[in-house]
Amino acid sequence: MSQAGETLAAGRLAILTRAAVEGRRYASAERAALEGICNRHVNQIDKKQRPAVLEEVERLFAKPESEPTPSGARLGESESGGAADVLRQRASLELKLRTEQEKGKELDQAYERERVEHREAVEALSLQQRKLKELQEDRSKLLSDVGALESKLRVEINATEQAELKYEKLKASRQIMGDQATEQAEQINALKADNERLKQELEAALKERDRDVAGAKEVAGAAEDARADAAFKRLWKRMGGEVPEVFVETNVPTEKTFEQLCDAFVELLRAFATLELHVHHLLRDLRQVSEKSDKLNHFYIMFTKNAGLAETLRDFLATGKRKGNFMNLLRAQQAWARAFASGAYKVIVRSPVTIADELNYKSWPIKGGFAKSEDAALGEYYKETAQKTIPEKLGTLFRKQAADMAYEDYNDLMKRK
Repeated sequence: MSQAGETLAAGRLAILTRAAVEGRRYASAERAALEGICNRHVNQIDKKQRPAVLEEVERLFAKPESEPTPSGARLGESESGGAADVLRQRASLELKLRTEQEKGKELDQAYERERVEHREAVEALSLQQRKLKELQEDRSKLLSDVGALESKLRVEINATEQAELKYEKLKASRQIMGDQATEQAEQINALKADNERLKQELEAALKERDRDVAGAKEVAGAAEDARADAAFKRLWKRMGGEVPEVFVETNVPTEKTFEQLCDAFVELLRAFATLELHVHHLLRDLRQVSEKSDKLNHFYIMFTKNAGLAETLRDFLATGKRKGNFMNLLRAQQAWARAFASGAYKVIVRSPVTIADELNYKSWPIKGGFAKSEDAALGEYYKETAQKTIPEKLGTLFRKQAADMAYEDYNDLMKRK
Protein backbone atom coordinates (compact mmCIF):
# COMPACT_ATOMS: atom_id res chain seq x y z
CA MET A 1 0.00 0.00 0.00
CA SER A 2 2.84 2.36 0.80
CA GLN A 3 4.63 1.46 -2.44
CA ALA A 4 1.51 2.23 -4.50
CA GLY A 5 1.09 5.63 -2.78
CA GLU A 6 4.75 6.58 -3.48
CA THR A 7 4.37 5.49 -7.18
CA LEU A 8 1.22 7.53 -7.57
CA ALA A 9 2.87 10.59 -5.98
CA ALA A 10 5.96 10.14 -8.16
CA GLY A 11 3.84 9.81 -11.31
CA ARG A 12 1.76 12.84 -10.50
CA LEU A 13 4.90 14.83 -9.72
CA ALA A 14 6.45 13.72 -13.01
CA ILE A 15 3.34 14.83 -14.93
CA LEU A 16 3.35 18.25 -13.18
CA THR A 17 7.05 18.66 -13.84
CA ARG A 18 6.63 17.78 -17.52
CA ALA A 19 3.74 20.24 -17.83
CA ALA A 20 5.86 23.01 -16.20
CA VAL A 21 8.78 22.26 -18.53
CA GLU A 22 6.55 22.21 -21.62
CA GLY A 23 5.01 25.50 -20.50
CA ARG A 24 8.41 27.20 -20.83
CA ARG A 25 8.68 26.37 -24.50
CA TYR A 26 6.01 28.89 -25.44
CA ALA A 27 4.20 31.87 -23.93
CA SER A 28 1.56 30.35 -21.66
CA ALA A 29 -0.69 32.09 -19.11
CA GLU A 30 -0.54 29.00 -16.85
CA ARG A 31 3.26 28.94 -16.70
CA ALA A 32 3.59 30.61 -13.28
CA ALA A 33 0.65 28.63 -11.86
CA LEU A 34 2.15 25.29 -13.04
CA GLU A 35 5.53 26.12 -11.52
CA GLY A 36 3.89 27.17 -8.22
CA ILE A 37 1.86 23.93 -8.05
CA CYS A 38 4.93 21.85 -8.87
CA ASN A 39 7.01 23.60 -6.14
CA ARG A 40 4.24 23.20 -3.59
CA HIS A 41 3.94 19.44 -4.24
CA VAL A 42 7.71 19.03 -3.99
CA ASN A 43 7.72 20.86 -0.64
CA GLN A 44 4.86 18.70 0.66
CA ILE A 45 6.91 15.52 0.28
CA ASP A 46 8.41 14.32 3.55
CA LYS A 47 12.15 14.98 3.82
CA LYS A 48 12.90 11.34 4.55
CA GLN A 49 10.86 10.08 1.55
CA ARG A 50 11.97 12.84 -0.83
CA PRO A 51 15.08 11.02 -2.20
CA ALA A 52 13.05 7.87 -3.02
CA VAL A 53 10.31 9.89 -4.74
CA LEU A 54 12.85 11.80 -6.82
CA GLU A 55 14.51 8.52 -7.83
CA GLU A 56 11.12 7.14 -8.94
CA VAL A 57 10.49 10.31 -10.96
CA GLU A 58 13.85 9.89 -12.72
CA ARG A 59 12.98 6.27 -13.46
CA LEU A 60 9.72 7.38 -15.05
CA PHE A 61 11.54 9.91 -17.22
CA ALA A 62 14.39 7.64 -18.17
CA LYS A 63 14.20 5.47 -21.32
CA PRO A 64 15.41 1.85 -21.12
CA GLU A 65 18.59 1.35 -23.03
CA SER A 66 17.72 -2.32 -23.89
CA GLU A 67 14.53 -1.29 -25.59
CA PRO A 68 15.09 -1.69 -29.32
CA THR A 69 14.25 1.06 -31.67
CA PRO A 70 11.51 0.14 -34.11
CA SER A 71 12.84 -0.40 -37.55
CA GLY A 72 10.00 1.42 -39.13
CA ALA A 73 10.36 4.56 -37.01
CA ARG A 74 10.65 7.74 -38.87
CA LEU A 75 13.25 10.40 -38.47
CA GLY A 76 10.79 12.76 -36.94
CA GLU A 77 9.84 10.25 -34.30
CA SER A 78 13.56 9.79 -33.34
CA GLU A 79 14.06 13.47 -32.97
CA SER A 80 10.89 13.73 -30.91
CA GLY A 81 12.08 10.95 -28.63
CA GLY A 82 15.47 12.72 -28.13
CA ALA A 83 13.83 16.00 -27.17
CA ALA A 84 11.65 14.21 -24.68
CA ASP A 85 14.75 12.67 -23.09
CA VAL A 86 16.36 16.09 -22.80
CA LEU A 87 13.25 17.50 -21.19
CA ARG A 88 13.09 14.65 -18.78
CA GLN A 89 16.71 15.19 -17.82
CA ARG A 90 16.11 18.90 -17.41
CA ALA A 91 13.12 18.28 -15.18
CA SER A 92 15.16 15.79 -13.18
CA LEU A 93 17.97 18.32 -12.78
CA GLU A 94 15.52 21.04 -11.72
CA LEU A 95 14.06 18.69 -9.10
CA LYS A 96 17.59 18.00 -7.84
CA LEU A 97 18.29 21.74 -7.81
CA ARG A 98 15.18 22.41 -5.74
CA THR A 99 16.14 19.60 -3.43
CA GLU A 100 19.60 21.04 -3.01
CA GLN A 101 18.10 24.49 -2.42
CA GLU A 102 15.87 23.06 0.29
CA LYS A 103 18.90 21.35 1.81
CA GLY A 104 20.76 24.68 1.60
CA LYS A 105 17.93 26.43 3.39
CA GLU A 106 17.90 23.76 6.04
CA LEU A 107 21.65 24.08 6.39
CA ASP A 108 21.31 27.91 6.64
CA GLN A 109 18.71 27.49 9.36
CA ALA A 110 20.91 25.01 11.17
CA TYR A 111 23.85 27.42 10.80
CA GLU A 112 21.76 30.29 12.18
CA ARG A 113 20.75 28.16 15.14
CA GLU A 114 24.35 27.18 15.71
CA ARG A 115 25.43 30.83 15.43
CA VAL A 116 22.80 31.94 17.97
CA GLU A 117 23.81 29.12 20.28
CA HIS A 118 27.46 30.08 19.78
CA ARG A 119 26.71 33.74 20.64
CA GLU A 120 24.77 32.69 23.73
CA ALA A 121 27.61 30.40 24.70
CA VAL A 122 30.11 33.27 24.22
CA GLU A 123 27.96 35.56 26.38
CA ALA A 124 27.62 32.87 29.03
CA LEU A 125 31.38 32.35 28.88
CA SER A 126 31.98 36.12 29.28
CA LEU A 127 29.63 36.18 32.26
CA GLN A 128 31.42 33.22 33.77
CA GLN A 129 34.78 34.94 33.16
CA ARG A 130 33.54 38.13 34.90
CA LYS A 131 32.26 36.09 37.80
CA LEU A 132 35.57 34.22 37.90
CA LYS A 133 37.44 37.54 37.91
CA GLU A 134 35.25 38.85 40.76
CA LEU A 135 35.81 35.63 42.66
CA GLN A 136 39.56 35.98 42.10
CA GLU A 137 39.41 39.57 43.40
CA ASP A 138 37.39 38.39 46.42
CA ARG A 139 39.93 35.62 46.94
CA SER A 140 42.79 38.13 46.82
CA LYS A 141 40.96 40.38 49.26
CA LEU A 142 40.24 37.48 51.56
CA LEU A 143 43.88 36.42 51.37
CA SER A 144 44.98 39.95 52.29
CA ASP A 145 42.42 39.98 55.14
CA VAL A 146 43.73 36.62 56.32
CA GLY A 147 47.27 38.03 56.26
CA ALA A 148 46.17 41.08 58.26
CA LEU A 149 44.32 38.88 60.74
CA GLU A 150 47.36 36.67 61.11
CA SER A 151 49.47 39.75 61.80
CA LYS A 152 46.95 40.92 64.40
CA LEU A 153 46.89 37.44 65.88
CA ARG A 154 50.68 37.45 66.21
CA VAL A 155 50.49 40.90 67.85
CA GLU A 156 47.83 39.64 70.26
CA ILE A 157 49.90 36.56 71.04
CA ASN A 158 52.90 38.77 71.82
CA ALA A 159 50.74 41.01 73.98
CA THR A 160 49.34 37.98 75.79
CA GLU A 161 52.82 36.66 76.46
CA GLN A 162 53.91 40.04 77.79
CA ALA A 163 50.81 40.20 79.98
CA GLU A 164 51.57 36.76 81.35
CA LEU A 165 55.11 37.86 82.17
CA LYS A 166 53.80 40.95 83.95
CA TYR A 167 51.31 38.80 85.83
CA GLU A 168 54.09 36.52 87.00
CA LYS A 169 56.11 39.54 88.12
CA LEU A 170 53.08 40.92 89.95
CA LYS A 171 52.54 37.59 91.66
CA ALA A 172 56.17 37.62 92.71
CA SER A 173 55.90 41.16 94.08
CA ARG A 174 52.53 40.54 95.76
CA GLN A 175 54.13 39.29 98.94
CA ILE A 176 56.31 42.36 99.16
CA MET A 177 53.30 44.63 98.59
CA GLY A 178 51.39 42.81 101.33
CA ASP A 179 54.07 43.64 103.85
CA GLN A 180 54.17 47.24 102.69
CA ALA A 181 50.36 47.44 102.91
CA THR A 182 50.49 46.35 106.54
CA GLU A 183 52.99 49.07 107.32
CA GLN A 184 50.93 51.67 105.45
CA ALA A 185 47.75 50.63 107.30
CA GLU A 186 49.52 51.32 110.57
CA GLN A 187 50.66 54.70 109.28
CA ILE A 188 47.12 55.49 108.13
CA ASN A 189 45.69 54.76 111.55
CA ALA A 190 48.28 57.09 113.08
CA LEU A 191 47.40 59.79 110.54
CA LYS A 192 43.69 59.42 111.27
CA ALA A 193 44.32 60.05 114.93
CA ASP A 194 46.35 63.16 114.05
CA ASN A 195 43.57 64.26 111.68
CA GLU A 196 40.92 64.05 114.39
CA ARG A 197 43.09 66.11 116.69
CA LEU A 198 43.67 68.73 113.97
CA LYS A 199 39.91 68.91 113.22
CA GLN A 200 39.16 69.75 116.81
CA GLU A 201 41.84 72.44 116.86
CA LEU A 202 40.50 73.84 113.55
CA GLU A 203 36.94 74.04 114.83
CA ALA A 204 38.13 75.96 117.86
CA ALA A 205 40.15 78.33 115.63
CA LEU A 206 37.15 78.87 113.31
CA LYS A 207 34.86 79.74 116.19
CA GLU A 208 37.40 82.24 117.45
CA ARG A 209 37.76 83.69 113.95
CA ASP A 210 33.97 84.03 113.56
CA ARG A 211 33.86 86.00 116.80
CA ASP A 212 36.67 88.25 115.56
CA VAL A 213 34.99 88.72 112.16
CA ALA A 214 31.66 89.63 113.73
CA GLY A 215 33.35 92.26 115.84
CA ALA A 216 35.27 93.59 112.84
CA LYS A 217 32.04 93.80 110.82
CA GLU A 218 30.39 95.82 113.52
CA VAL A 219 33.34 98.20 113.62
CA ALA A 220 33.45 98.40 109.77
CA GLY A 221 29.70 99.02 109.61
CA ALA A 222 29.94 101.83 112.09
CA ALA A 223 32.87 103.30 110.18
CA GLU A 224 30.97 102.96 106.91
CA ASP A 225 27.94 104.69 108.32
CA ALA A 226 30.11 107.47 109.62
CA ARG A 227 31.86 107.78 106.26
CA ALA A 228 28.52 107.79 104.38
CA ASP A 229 27.13 110.49 106.65
CA ALA A 230 30.29 112.52 106.10
CA ALA A 231 30.02 112.06 102.35
CA PHE A 232 26.35 113.09 102.38
CA LYS A 233 27.22 116.25 104.36
CA ARG A 234 30.12 117.08 102.07
CA LEU A 235 28.02 116.70 98.91
CA TRP A 236 25.11 118.67 100.46
CA LYS A 237 27.47 121.49 101.37
CA ARG A 238 28.90 121.50 97.85
CA MET A 239 25.44 121.79 96.28
CA GLY A 240 24.50 124.44 98.87
CA GLY A 241 27.40 126.55 97.66
CA GLU A 242 25.86 126.56 94.15
CA VAL A 243 22.14 126.79 95.07
CA PRO A 244 21.84 127.86 98.74
CA GLU A 245 18.13 128.54 98.55
CA VAL A 246 17.47 124.82 97.95
CA PHE A 247 20.33 123.03 99.72
CA VAL A 248 20.10 124.88 103.06
CA GLU A 249 22.75 124.41 105.72
CA THR A 250 20.22 123.71 108.48
CA ASN A 251 19.17 120.41 106.90
CA VAL A 252 21.09 117.26 107.91
CA PRO A 253 21.32 115.07 104.75
CA THR A 254 20.74 111.33 105.01
CA GLU A 255 20.45 108.46 102.57
CA LYS A 256 16.71 109.15 102.32
CA THR A 257 17.47 112.78 101.39
CA PHE A 258 19.67 111.70 98.49
CA GLU A 259 17.06 109.16 97.34
CA GLN A 260 14.58 112.03 97.10
CA LEU A 261 17.24 114.08 95.33
CA CYS A 262 17.64 111.28 92.75
CA ASP A 263 13.87 111.20 92.14
CA ALA A 264 13.83 114.96 91.61
CA PHE A 265 16.83 114.73 89.25
CA VAL A 266 15.09 112.07 87.14
CA GLU A 267 11.96 114.21 86.81
CA LEU A 268 14.02 117.27 85.85
CA LEU A 269 15.87 115.18 83.27
CA ARG A 270 12.58 114.05 81.76
CA ALA A 271 11.37 117.64 81.64
CA PHE A 272 14.55 118.76 79.86
CA ALA A 273 14.27 115.85 77.40
CA THR A 274 10.75 117.03 76.51
CA LEU A 275 12.04 120.60 76.27
CA GLU A 276 14.80 119.39 73.91
CA LEU A 277 12.27 117.75 71.59
CA HIS A 278 10.20 120.96 71.66
CA VAL A 279 13.24 123.02 70.65
CA HIS A 280 14.02 120.62 67.76
CA HIS A 281 10.42 120.88 66.59
CA LEU A 282 10.42 124.70 66.59
CA LEU A 283 13.79 124.86 64.83
CA ARG A 284 12.48 122.54 62.09
CA ASP A 285 9.26 124.58 61.63
CA LEU A 286 10.84 128.06 61.62
CA ARG A 287 13.97 127.33 59.58
CA GLN A 288 14.34 128.70 56.07
CA VAL A 289 15.54 125.70 54.07
CA SER A 290 15.79 127.69 50.84
CA GLU A 291 18.42 129.99 52.39
CA LYS A 292 21.84 128.36 52.69
CA SER A 293 22.98 130.71 55.47
CA ASP A 294 19.87 130.22 57.63
CA LYS A 295 20.98 130.06 61.30
CA LEU A 296 18.01 128.03 62.54
CA ASN A 297 18.64 125.34 59.93
CA HIS A 298 22.30 125.22 61.02
CA PHE A 299 21.32 124.67 64.68
CA TYR A 300 18.69 122.08 63.74
CA ILE A 301 21.23 120.01 61.79
CA MET A 302 23.82 120.36 64.56
CA PHE A 303 21.38 119.27 67.30
CA THR A 304 19.95 116.30 65.36
CA LYS A 305 23.27 114.98 64.04
CA ASN A 306 25.17 115.14 67.36
CA ALA A 307 24.46 113.45 70.69
CA GLY A 308 21.60 114.81 72.76
CA LEU A 309 21.23 115.59 76.45
CA ALA A 310 20.64 111.97 77.48
CA GLU A 311 23.72 110.64 75.65
CA THR A 312 26.09 113.35 76.89
CA LEU A 313 24.79 113.04 80.46
CA ARG A 314 25.23 109.25 80.33
CA ASP A 315 28.88 109.58 79.31
CA PHE A 316 29.48 112.30 81.91
CA LEU A 317 27.99 110.27 84.78
CA ALA A 318 29.68 106.99 83.79
CA THR A 319 33.17 108.24 82.89
CA GLY A 320 33.34 111.90 83.96
CA LYS A 321 34.02 112.89 80.35
CA ARG A 322 32.17 115.38 78.09
CA LYS A 323 31.21 117.56 81.04
CA GLY A 324 31.66 120.71 78.96
CA ASN A 325 29.51 119.32 76.15
CA PHE A 326 26.70 118.50 78.56
CA MET A 327 26.80 121.93 80.22
CA ASN A 328 26.89 123.81 76.90
CA LEU A 329 24.09 121.69 75.41
CA LEU A 330 21.95 122.21 78.51
CA ARG A 331 22.45 125.99 78.32
CA ALA A 332 21.71 126.02 74.58
CA GLN A 333 18.46 124.08 74.96
CA GLN A 334 17.08 126.30 77.72
CA ALA A 335 18.27 129.43 75.88
CA TRP A 336 16.45 128.36 72.70
CA ALA A 337 13.29 127.56 74.68
CA ARG A 338 13.32 131.04 76.19
CA ALA A 339 14.28 132.69 72.89
CA PHE A 340 11.35 131.15 71.01
CA ALA A 341 8.93 132.48 73.62
CA SER A 342 10.46 135.97 73.76
CA GLY A 343 10.85 136.15 69.96
CA ALA A 344 7.21 135.23 69.41
CA TYR A 345 6.19 137.80 72.00
CA LYS A 346 8.15 140.52 70.17
CA VAL A 347 6.48 139.58 66.89
CA ILE A 348 3.06 139.84 68.57
CA VAL A 349 3.93 143.25 70.02
CA ARG A 350 5.12 144.53 66.65
CA SER A 351 2.32 142.90 64.67
CA PRO A 352 0.02 146.02 64.64
CA VAL A 353 2.71 148.02 62.87
CA THR A 354 3.35 145.23 60.40
CA ILE A 355 -0.35 144.71 59.73
CA ALA A 356 -0.87 148.46 59.32
CA ASP A 357 1.93 148.62 56.75
CA GLU A 358 0.36 145.80 54.75
CA LEU A 359 -3.17 147.33 54.97
CA ASN A 360 -2.03 150.80 53.95
CA TYR A 361 -3.98 151.23 50.75
CA LYS A 362 -1.61 153.94 49.60
CA SER A 363 1.01 151.29 48.88
CA TRP A 364 -1.43 149.14 46.92
CA PRO A 365 -0.96 149.08 43.13
CA ILE A 366 -4.32 150.67 42.21
CA LYS A 367 -5.03 152.14 38.81
CA GLY A 368 -7.91 154.64 38.72
CA GLY A 369 -9.58 156.24 35.75
CA PHE A 370 -12.36 158.47 34.60
CA ALA A 371 -14.91 155.67 34.61
CA LYS A 372 -13.95 154.31 38.07
CA SER A 373 -13.51 156.24 41.31
CA GLU A 374 -10.67 155.64 43.76
CA ASP A 375 -12.93 154.09 46.39
CA ALA A 376 -14.37 151.69 43.83
CA ALA A 377 -10.88 150.74 42.70
CA LEU A 378 -9.81 150.19 46.33
CA GLY A 379 -12.81 148.02 47.04
CA GLU A 380 -12.31 145.99 43.90
CA TYR A 381 -8.59 145.43 44.65
CA TYR A 382 -9.33 144.46 48.27
CA LYS A 383 -12.07 142.08 47.22
CA GLU A 384 -10.15 140.42 44.39
CA THR A 385 -6.53 140.53 45.64
CA ALA A 386 -5.82 141.99 49.07
CA GLN A 387 -8.04 139.76 51.19
CA LYS A 388 -6.45 136.67 49.60
CA THR A 389 -2.76 137.63 49.48
CA ILE A 390 -2.33 139.83 52.60
CA PRO A 391 -3.06 137.06 55.19
CA GLU A 392 -0.64 134.64 53.56
CA LYS A 393 1.98 137.35 53.19
CA LEU A 394 1.57 138.38 56.84
CA GLY A 395 1.86 134.74 57.98
CA THR A 396 5.12 134.27 56.06
CA LEU A 397 6.42 137.59 57.37
CA PHE A 398 5.49 136.80 60.99
CA ARG A 399 7.17 133.38 60.71
CA LYS A 400 10.38 134.95 59.40
CA GLN A 401 10.29 137.66 62.07
CA ALA A 402 9.77 135.04 64.78
CA ALA A 403 12.81 133.12 63.56
CA ASP A 404 14.95 136.25 63.42
CA MET A 405 13.82 137.49 66.83
CA ALA A 406 14.37 134.05 68.40
CA TYR A 407 17.91 133.89 67.03
CA GLU A 408 18.68 137.42 68.35
CA ASP A 409 17.36 136.56 71.81
CA TYR A 410 19.32 133.27 71.78
CA ASN A 411 22.55 135.15 71.08
CA ASP A 412 21.80 137.62 73.91
CA LEU A 413 21.02 134.82 76.34
CA MET A 414 24.12 132.80 75.49
CA LYS A 415 26.36 135.87 75.98
CA ARG A 416 25.11 136.26 79.54
CA LYS A 417 26.69 134.28 82.35
